[in-house]
Amino acid sequence: MKIIKLPSTKQFVTLLFFTFGTLAFGQQAIHQVSLEHLKNHLKILSSDAMAGRATGTPGIEKAAKYLESAFQRMGLKPSRQGYKMPDNSGKACNILAQIEGKSMPSEFVVVSAHYDHLGIVNGEIYNGADDDGSGTAALLAMAETLMELKKQGRGPDRTVVFIAFSGEEKGLWGSDYFSEHPTIDLTKVSCDVNIDMIGRIDPERTTADTNHYVCVVGQRHISSELKLALRALNENTQNLILDGKFDEQSDPNRIFYRSDHYNFAKKGVPAVFFYDGMLGGDYHEPTDDFEKIDWDVYQKRCNFILDFVVSVANRADLLKRDLTE
Repeated sequence: MKIIKLPSTKQFVTLLFFTFGTLAFGQQAIHQVSLEHLKNHLKILSSDAMAGRATGTPGIEKAAKYLESAFQRMGLKPSRQGYKMPDNSGKACNILAQIEGKSMPSEFVVVSAHYDHLGIVNGEIYNGADDDGSGTAALLAMAETLMELKKQGRGPDRTVVFIAFSGEEKGLWGSDYFSEHPTIDLTKVSCDVNIDMIGRIDPERTTADTNHYVCVVGQRHISSELKLALRALNENTQNLILDGKFDEQSDPNRIFYRSDHYNFAKKGVPAVFFYDGMLGGDYHEPTDDFEKIDWDVYQKRCNFILDFVVSVANRADLLKRDLTE
């Protein structure tokens, strides 16, 4: 990756304070996502009762109803965006809810995760705890934290839209439909923050930072401000290792094109994808279960992602759209 030359520490901190408006020198995590909420949501979403949440099945309908009831308990008004499945096998839906912004309600930050998985294969339930129960549970827990902040008079300046997509495992169906039939003005979306698999430690990662990293994809696309914004926030909060290995042009896995953020990026919306880097082990296996989640690193990642959502929601301007790649 290209190295960005930064100003001196003093200049850099001053720049951050005035640019991002949410940081103070020496701050640690600004916001905390409840570990109890994460566990409660994920335990239900990845249970056998959901039968693997395959798109178009009764299992994913149970998950959809759970998402709706969770949003309602927070005081939000969820809605469904239905669509016909491209393989003509039935209908599916995305679940949406939003927290209206205080001062810029017609500008948006989207938080997305896919709530579908592989269902039942050869008689075995693929519960998808990490993929992407972890992202969906994080989405709900973040919404709960933001609603608490709003009750305290500290709600976001921009509207934060939460979208749980279906059909991701089938070929990004739900996010593709949304991008072609958006319920909000995509030109007013500062960023899509997509969360897909953040609950595990990659078993192939052998470096000393195994419990303190997150893979970040999308920093070299659409907006030159994404990388700076992420780095600025991270150095003043969680100080995670922001691993960009899947963001390289040479990445043979083409991760940038394989989750729902891509359907925002193809419309010119800045998009960042948080991911634990799992491509082997329990990935797409019936062993991707609740019991294997690493709760410490999962919560760290959730706290950082929430801090990033708030920083983008509260910054003075929308993220620039100045990169053609």
